[in-house]
Amino acid sequence: MTDRGLALPALRHQLVTAVLTLAAPGLQDAGFDPAPHLRTLLTEACDAAAPTPWLGHTLRTPEEAARTADLGAAVETHLAALPPDPTPADHLRSPTWHPVTTAAARLARLLVHNDHHAG
Repeated sequence: MTDRGLALPALRHQLVTAVLTLAAPGLQDAGFDPAPHLRTLLTEACDAAAPTPWLGHTLRTPEEAARTADLGAAVETHLAALPPDPTPADHLRSPTWHPVTTAAARLARLLVHNDHHAG
């Protein structure tokens, strides 16, 4: 992998943290609130629904953008299935939550691998 550097490394850190958290169902107990992590994916560190413009900013490779788009699609499906003003429990009990954690796990492995091999 050729790393041309990232323009927004602090936001990359936020993105990786959010994805790792969403990928770890063991952390998702009764006190877990996914809303800030989903917000990071959709507004703060990238637009998971359309991640390509984030290449070189918070995403390193086209493969990261593709997997981020997969996660974005899962998140959009999940959010559409929730009631208005969902509680954290609504997120975790929804049948659409598992595809979010699965897509996050796939992306998390790639993000960590690429960060480890950047240079």
